[in-house]
Parts: sequence; structure tokens; C-alpha cells
Amino acid sequence: MADLPVETHDIVLSLGDVVDENREHAKSVSAGEAYEERGRAFLERLDEQGVPVLAVPGNHDPVDCTQRLSEGLTNIHSLHGVTRNVVVGADWSLTVAGWGCEQFDFTPALLSPDYPDIPVEDEVRTPDAVASTLLRAAGEYLAGDLSETNLAHKLGTEATNPSFETSLALLNARFETLVELVEGANSPTIVASHISPFNVLFDIRGQHSHDGDYHFGSVALRVALAAAGADACLSGHTHQRGLTAIPTTSGHSYVHNPGDAGVSSVSISQDGTLHAEQVDVSWR
Repeated sequence: MADLPVETHDIVLSLGDVVDENREHAKSVSAGEAYEERGRAFLERLDEQGVPVLAVPGNHDPVDCTQRLSEGLTNIHSLHGVTRNVVVGADWSLTVAGWGCEQFDFTPALLSPDYPDIPVEDEVRTPDAVASTLLRAAGEYLAGDLSETNLAHKLGTEATNPSFETSLALLNARFETLVELVEGANSPTIVASHISPFNVLFDIRGQHSHDGDYHFGSVALRVALAAAGADACLSGHTHQRGLTAIPTTSGHSYVHNPGDAGVSSVSISQDGTLHAEQVDVSWR
């Protein structure tokens, strides 16, 4: 905590997984409570700094757990499915939209390995090529330009496939939720998400996966960022650091993940320009 430059920032965004386990998921209630005690102590120390902390629930500390960890702490605010307006200067403010996890197991919608027969046209079958094909098809579907049947065809499956039907329901619900969160903001808007967007530099599952290399971020989040024109998205989950920009209806959206280091100092200007620097922390 001594290494965190909290006092020099307007807000702190906690992007989830403050703890490794919680009392609902650990091998025993006592083990889960021990994890939560450490997580609570961390948030109490943050609370003492007097800077607002917006805490996005992760899959290891989903909504109920995050609420327990932050209960009664004046400066710690759970951020899931809601937006917060943060006054930055005398004449402008920042909108932060939170999207976290409601349970330990986050089920991705349209996960690449579930569709091994995705036809990749005129390209070598790489994780990037598969992801680009999947993203393009999902974007056309969510824009209303592609039917469920044609989307299934583009993914190499059938619309009656139960797995596809379940995945599509998740995709639709998450996309609608995210667009509603972001649309209509009159100030620069950041989406604070535990899950990273799909098909970016830092959502690739590598050699330790039994399915091989593939992108595993959220398709709904990636398409919603583009459709709603969010200025930026800050995310966690993947333990992979990266900063890039993705095209949107209003230009581009910066997307950043602090990675294994876990901490970044992020500045955003009134025109939506984002800058991120890694903060070296000695956790103890």
C-alpha cells in the first residue's frame, strides 16, 4: 500500500479479483473467510486514503463478495451495472460505467474453441484470423444485419445447436446491458470491466490451454464499445498488460489492462485521450 500513489489521483479503479477465493467458492468457509479478511484489510487501507475507490467485482470476488468486502467503508463503492460521475475539474467530469461478475465462473459468449469449424477465408488459420472472423460476424448480427441462422453458418454450426442458443442469449443480454450503460453520457466515458474486450493484444490464452491459443475476452463488450463510442475501457482478468485502440462509431476507444503488475497510473483528458503508465509495487 505504501507504494500506491493514491493521493495524487482523482479516483482509484479496482478492476476485480482483490482476493483469490471467497467463502462461497473456497474449499471451506474458514478458508474463504481468511481470504476475505485480507481483501477487507486491503480495502480498509485504501479507504483511509480519502480518495474515492470504484470497485468492479471480479470472478474471484463477485458482486456479493465485493459488497461484503466494502460494506461500511465510506470511500469504497461497488461498481457493477451502474455509472458514476466523477468531477475532475471546474468545468468537466468523467463518467465511469462498471461491468463486473455476478458469480465465480464467468461464461464467455461465443468462445472460439466452441466453434472449431469457423470458416476463415483466404487466411492462415491463426487465433487472430479466427477471432477477426468471429468478431465481424457477431458485429453484423448485433447490428441487425445478420440473422441467427446466418450467424450460426458463419461460425460453422447450426442455429439449433443448444450451446449456440445459450451463447447467443448471453451475447444479446450483455450487449444490451453494456450499450445502455454507456449511451447518453455527456462526458468522456470509461468502461471499467473485469473482463477484457475480445480480440485485443491482451486476451490471448496461450500454451497452457488444452484448447490451444485463442482469444477469450468478451465479444459483447468489444462490440458494445464500438457501438456506443466509449472513450476507453480499463480491464483486468487476463493478467496480460497492454494498451491499444479499437475502432468505434465515434472514432476509437482506448483499451488498457495493467497486467500481472496489477497497477497503472491512468490519465484521461477532456477530449478522451488516455495515457497509462505502469506503477511498480512491492506487494507485502
